[in-house]
Amino acid sequence: MSESIDPEQEARELAQIKQRGSRLNAKPIGSIVRQLMTRSGYGQTQASSDLNASWAAAVGNQLAEHSRPGNISRGVLTVHVSDSATLQELYFQKRHILAALRQSMPTLILKDLRTRVTKLD
Repeated sequence: MSESIDPEQEARELAQIKQRGSRLNAKPIGSIVRQLMTRSGYGQTQASSDLNASWAAAVGNQLAEHSRPGNISRGVLTVHVSDSATLQELYFQKRHILAALRQSMPTLILKDLRTRVTKLD
């Protein structure tokens, strides 16, 4: 015996299915990629790499060999230097370096540089 399907019954069932919606909510791919980059730390790694490249371009090869940009806190970039001569040279060129960094990385809010003599690897 075959069951006959009432068209009204079928229409009601379809209407109920449409009202329920999906259990799975689709998310935009952009938000998923941003979450993945945040979790993996790729965004920070990329920003650090960009800062290192901009630093080398701003100070030149000789000073870049003896200094490394560190963290930025409240607009102040901490720079690690290998010796006091490099520290003094960076102090003399501070305005030029800040201007070059601001130009190469316009989204970076940079107010000042602070230098520290530390052992560089």
